[in-house]
Amino acid sequence: MTSEKKENFFDLPEDLKKKLDDASSILEKNDKFRIITHYDADGISAAAVLTRCLMKDQSGFHTSFIDRFPDKIPEGLPLIFADIGNSHLKDIQAVDEDVIVLDHHYVKEDLMIESDEENKIFINPHEYDIDGAQEVSGGTLALLLSVWYDEINWEDAVYGLAGAAADKQAIGGFSGLNLKLAQEAVEKGSLQKSKELFIDGKNIQDSLMKACDPYFPDISGEKKEIRRIIDDLKIDPEAEIGSIKKDKKRDLNSLLVLSMLKKDRYAEVIESIMGIHYESEHEPFDTDCLYKILNSTARTNRAGLGLSLCLGDKSARKEAKKIRDDYRSEMIGALKKLEERVEADEYEHLQYFFEEKKTRKGELAGLGILYILDKHKPVLGMSEVDEDIDISARATKEQVEKGLDLGELCRKISGELDGSGGGHNIAAGATIKKGPDKENVNKFLSRMDQEIGEVLF
Repeated sequence: MTSEKKENFFDLPEDLKKKLDDASSILEKNDKFRIITHYDADGISAAAVLTRCLMKDQSGFHTSFIDRFPDKIPEGLPLIFADIGNSHLKDIQAVDEDVIVLDHHYVKEDLMIESDEENKIFINPHEYDIDGAQEVSGGTLALLLSVWYDEINWEDAVYGLAGAAADKQAIGGFSGLNLKLAQEAVEKGSLQKSKELFIDGKNIQDSLMKACDPYFPDISGEKKEIRRIIDDLKIDPEAEIGSIKKDKKRDLNSLLVLSMLKKDRYAEVIESIMGIHYESEHEPFDTDCLYKILNSTARTNRAGLGLSLCLGDKSARKEAKKIRDDYRSEMIGALKKLEERVEADEYEHLQYFFEEKKTRKGELAGLGILYILDKHKPVLGMSEVDEDIDISARATKEQVEKGLDLGELCRKISGELDGSGGGHNIAAGATIKKGPDKENVNKFLSRMDQEIGEVLF
């Protein structure tokens, strides 16, 4: 992108423009990179944007997906950290290689450093009053750098925005930097907007049977009820979503909205059943469908397959879609169990549950607070991993607006128990030792309950 075009690019702060320039210089001068990214769907999204950018430059890359920062930082190649790294900037600054860190997670001021080295570029949106929990993700931060580096990369907008959707930043519609990137991609002809239901599947019957995100109480997974709805609306159960007539689709949307109104869900969640889809003009994906596929590969420990799909591997695309279909069936069962409140419990100010699969608990917590559980209390999903308890915490926008910061609470309270934690104000995590008879679990929950109560109640 020429300097003239950069001048008014989204009215970005001058310091951020300088960092994007410096990061672009690192991309330009090196021909091989080591990309280290988070293993979730947003991390895959960021990796897809970055690797596609490098491939166009005929630059080599090695991509690693991790669930926590490595004990030893790899040496020998320039490094790009995506969707991870903000809490370890001092360690990163000590390496000899060129480094770019693109991380949208907020960290305490004592962990933030300002690099004065031209080959160490740390881009954290929170430094510029851009909310990393709502307005930009790892994927869209990677997209910002890639299009700043070369405008040809607007064609990869669907991959970046899929990461924002995966981090639940599309609920109620994109905002902030995410929205600006989406709008610009539409204007440049890389994305096309349409209004559609946010359900996916082979046909309408399959879509409703396995509808887990969004999840429709008393409808999702209920074969008889779904058949009754389809018959009443006179819709062909084998019809694809896009082929259903507008009036039928509108009537179906009304029924789905009603199922959530009966359960007293938040307005923004209800309004998001049907909304704006951003479909790529270059690849057969839209942001909603793509993020759900990438999420399924991430949750089944197949992040590499998700990246291969984004790089155009047709066999990977077929396999990933099969994983997505199977994962939807698995999630319906897990959500039904949560809906019945099996293995769920409550404190005065929070609710929690134990989940056997570590990779699934965060999504269950997020979907649970949106569609099933008490919307007034944050929810914690917990898994036993050897001698540890791995915790995923989720809140709502309304709770965050009242001052709740789950990232800070997870960091502080896990630290009191010699554990570790952090994340966003709305979505965070922690790891603690179980202790004798799981006493640390009770201590963690009690302290969280106390702190949440002081903020929200």
